[in-house]
Amino acid sequence: MKRLLLTLTALLLIAPQLLAATPAGSYDEELYGLNKPANRIKHQVDINAGFIAGGKLKTKNFGKIKTNLARPFVDVTYGARFNQFLFAGIGTGVQYAYGECNLIHLFDVASPDRWGAVTIPLFASIKGYFPVSRLVAPYIGLSIGHAFIATSNFSQEGYGKLKGGLYCKFGAGVTVGKFNVSLGLASQSMKWIDAKGDVMFSAGNNAAYIEVGVKF
Repeated sequence: MKRLLLTLTALLLIAPQLLAATPAGSYDEELYGLNKPANRIKHQVDINAGFIAGGKLKTKNFGKIKTNLARPFVDVTYGARFNQFLFAGIGTGVQYAYGECNLIHLFDVASPDRWGAVTIPLFASIKGYFPVSRLVAPYIGLSIGHAFIATSNFSQEGYGKLKGGLYCKFGAGVTVGKFNVSLGLASQSMKWIDAKGDVMFSAGNNAAYIEVGVKF
């Protein structure tokens, strides 16, 4: 009995030292390989490059116009990773639209027969991650903001002026280590305004996109 009491007393005395010696964050080491709490907020930068397919222009006055508004793009997003599940940030980028344009028969004034426009979107972004291992995490993402037309052949004298509008991307992808690939739907609206300030047409474009990127 005395031996049992002595043993219990000894265990009570050394237990705090044993617990204090246990490495903190071992659960996170299994998830990330890092000795950091799982809910620690950290900065994250996403850089993505991709391509948005052409699709059609959906106008209010002329219905759907078949065209080719294909555009490669590069996006940079800066934000915070709140835990292994949630990221939120703000971003910008650049797109270059090119391809055939079938608008010339709709208006009394001449119009270019090919797209040529550089667009700069500004947007807020949110991603939800679903980690399945230390390296692999599928995710869904939403970006929404405004796309500004930096320059366009539709803004030349005699052609009126092309202006941007709502910008939105929604998609799903997977992160493997620092790299990711995703696909989804991109939506963008625009207006073509003549010299008098009258709207010649307002339209939206919905098209599929694919992108690859890296995060830091």
